[in-house]
Formats: sequence, structure tokens, C-alpha cells
Amino acid sequence: MSSIRNIILSRFRFLSVFLFALLFAREVNACTPAPCSLPGGVLPYYDEVIPWSPRSMRESLHELIDDHQRFPYTSFEADTWDILETADQNPENSTNIVTIYRNASFAKQGGGNNFYNREHTWPKSYGFPDNGPEMNYPYTDMHHLFLSDGDYNFFRSNKPFADCDATCTEHKTDLNGGRGGVGGAYPGDSNWTDGEFTNGRWEVWKDRRGDIARAMFYMDVRYAGGTHGITGASEPDLVLTDDLLKIAGANTGQNEPVAYMGMLSTLLRWHEQDPVDAVERQHHETVAQAQQNRNPFIDNPQWVACVFANDCPVFRMNAGLNDAWYNPETDGQGFFITVFPDLGLVLLAWFTYDTELPPTDAVANLGDAGHRWLTALGDINDNRSDMTIEIASDGVFDTASDISRSEDGTIVLSFDDCAAGTVEYSIPSINLQGTVPIKRVASDNIALCRQLSK
Repeated sequence: MSSIRNIILSRFRFLSVFLFALLFAREVNACTPAPCSLPGGVLPYYDEVIPWSPRSMRESLHELIDDHQRFPYTSFEADTWDILETADQNPENSTNIVTIYRNASFAKQGGGNNFYNREHTWPKSYGFPDNGPEMNYPYTDMHHLFLSDGDYNFFRSNKPFADCDATCTEHKTDLNGGRGGVGGAYPGDSNWTDGEFTNGRWEVWKDRRGDIARAMFYMDVRYAGGTHGITGASEPDLVLTDDLLKIAGANTGQNEPVAYMGMLSTLLRWHEQDPVDAVERQHHETVAQAQQNRNPFIDNPQWVACVFANDCPVFRMNAGLNDAWYNPETDGQGFFITVFPDLGLVLLAWFTYDTELPPTDAVANLGDAGHRWLTALGDINDNRSDMTIEIASDGVFDTASDISRSEDGTIVLSFDDCAAGTVEYSIPSINLQGTVPIKRVASDNIALCRQLSK
């Protein structure tokens, strides 16, 4: 392995001479904010998602799914009734719909009727009750609207989703599509409830509780405050929690800048208990086609753990990181990083450089006091490498000669994702240590890095 390291170091030192030109000659890729193209076509819907931390995933998902196309709640033109009657259509009878809680099948009525209505799974009283002349996006967002029996909608009211028990009141399901209608001792395949408003509980029957959970996760990520990017309409920041005091405080009957709903821990369990099925996909695909945005937790259920339970995939270094990097907070700190995945090694060269061109008669002598650079090499360990700094002396550039090498400190190189990293260094011989945040000089390799990381 030492011979491989020596070969890599010698070749890399030759490449490092060109860093000055590289840092300033490369142009930032102009494909942002639109998806960049790769061989085989345009990147898929989720390729801009950054999955390596709860914050990065949440923020990148929000950017992807916000600013959707709104439909009126009720209108003589296409409205939520029209879309939901397709989304919740009975798979065995296209003239009927199936309700979310009772699992009952009713003939399509084409709007308001005495059989079924529209359930806001995130109750509108928690943050967005006003459906007046101003656009209210969560009020009409069909990723959380489902057709429901009117009385079951009333029984649920605006109670948080929570596990009940055998002392709760049972609301049975009907047999439709090969599920529901059995009943039995708690929990059976029934809905269960007790209490009122925030002090109450509503437990969804076993075959739709995952649908509800993923709708709630969508609402939490989709609505992060601010305004709609196209219409400028105000939007609330919707937050899932287990804090009943916060939930109760959001039940004001007024539009709120921040509103809470729960129970988060219950919804996480329901998500695991009831995986995505054909009925949920039918609702999702119909709404997604209309609104022009998707629920990422139906397409990628594994992402729930990262966003809501801090259990994210581990980023691993790959060849898409091969690039020039720099510290955006300072002038004159440049890094060139090369990853060798097959060898499990990563090499870093650290330079200082001038922000102005030197005189035309300036002479560069490799190895003299004015040549300010060092190299470090280390093994890849997922998203980090513990590297050894090497100092080379003696020898003449491009001449066969013995070169003396000695270790002189350490660098810990780590990456949050394909666009940002950290260099933590300690150099005892000059009594220097510190941490340097780094980002790419150009962004054209980010797409490749994300593809390789998957």
C-alpha cells in the first residue's frame, strides 16, 4: 500500500501546480435551478433531494414540492370534488367512491351531498380555517383531503391522531375491496375515539392509518411558512409534534403563522404498520397529476425516518467529489480533492493562493519557501477520512532523485453531502490547528456525485 500511496502523491503533486488556473478558469454550471441533464435524459423528480441529514432532506424536499397548482374548494369549474372523486374512486366500481374511515362505497354525487364530504386530515382549525377570497393553499391541498362519511368526519372532529384503547368508542368499517367489515375486539379493523378536540383521540383503522400518517408528513414538509412562490399567498408553518399544549394553542379558529398537529410518535408507528398500497397510490397519482407536486413519503417511504426520526442514510465519498474546493469565508484557501473509490483512498492538496495575478516575470520554484501547499492521504470511512499530512523535501522537480518524506500532523476530511464539507487540521510543527468549511469552486460535478452516492 505504501508504494501505491507514493505513486498517488507524486502524480498529485504534478497536478497541483495547475490549481491556480483551475480555481479561476472553471465556470459555474448554468443548469441551475432547472435539473441538469445526464446521459440517458433529464434527472428524475427527486434527484435534487439531499438525503444526508434531516435538515438537508427537509429543505430540499420542501423546495421540490412547494408552490403547487391550487384548485378551488368548490366551484362550477374543476374543483376538489371532481379530483377527489377520481382519487378515491372504488377500484371495483368506477361509478362509486370509497370513504377513508368507514371504508363505505357510495355512488358519485359530483359535489355536496348527504352521504360523504371532504375530510381535512390536518384539521383546518389548526392553522388555516379561512377559505375566503384570499388563496389558502393548505385548505384545498388534496394530498391531505379524503372523501369521508359525514358522521365519521363529525366523530373525528379535530382530534389528534393517537392510539386509543378498549375503553374508546368503536366506529366500524364496511367490507370493501377485500378489507374492512370484520370488527372484533379492540383494535380489530375499526376506528376508535374518545374525548373532545385536543383532549380527544382518533385512532384510524389498520388499513388506512399509513395513508393518514404520510399525508401528515407531507403537510409538515410542504408548509414551512412564507409565501407561495408564484401567487404570493401567505402560507403557515405546519409542525407535527407530541406536545399537546402546542397543538391546543394552534386551535384558535384563525389562520396562524405556525400551527401544530399530532401525535408525531403515533404517526411514525402507523407509517410502519401500514405500508403504501394500491389504494393510497391511486389517490396520490390522481392528486399529483392535478396539483403538479408529489408526496415524497409515498414515493420514498424510507425518507420518513430521516426527516422525522433523525435516522438518515450515511453519505459515502465517491468520485463525484473530485474537484477544486475553497473556504467561502476567507481569501486564498484552496483545496483539490481526489477520491479513489477502488483503493478506498482520498487525497487532499491544500494551497494558499493570491487573489491578484503575479508579475509576468515571477518565477515559481517548487519546494522553496514561497511555494505554499501541503498534501494529505487517508482511508475512506463513509463520509470522512482521517488523513496524515506528509512533508516532502530534497530532490529536484522532474528529476529522478531520492525524496525525503515525513509526517507532520493530521487532517480529518468530512462531507455533509455533495456540495459541502469540512477540513479539520492539526499541524504540530507550526503549532496550527483549526476547522475550515469548504464548498466547490464549480457545481458541475454535484449531479454526478448524487448519482454515484445512490
